[in-house]
Amino acid sequence: MKPSTAKRKGAATEQLLVDWLHANGYPHAERRHLAGIADRGDIAGLPGVTIEVKSGARLDLAIWMAELATEQANTGDPLAVLAIRPPGHPNPDDWYFQIDAPTLIALLRAWYRP
Repeated sequence: MKPSTAKRKGAATEQLLVDWLHANGYPHAERRHLAGIADRGDIAGLPGVTIEVKSGARLDLAIWMAELATEQANTGDPLAVLAIRPPGHPNPDDWYFQIDAPTLIALLRAWYRP
């Protein structure tokens, strides 16, 4: 895939997620502009949350999670989520969302009090 084609596909996938977030009550979500080495994730407008969006036929979970960790360090956000669009699934209801262990603990602490 040409770089320009990959960029268009990535931008379209990010916009699908933004539209889905809007439909689910998060009207401030928006695509974030590229920041080069100081990348802060793909979606802005959800304070405290870094979101990286990936779309592709090949799953590179370890690489993608490392990229997400770098972006989360750049933002200082307590939560980080990797949104993965499977091939042929434009609806984010059908996507996968990956988190790391610290994010899981932060979510559990916020929602579950034994």
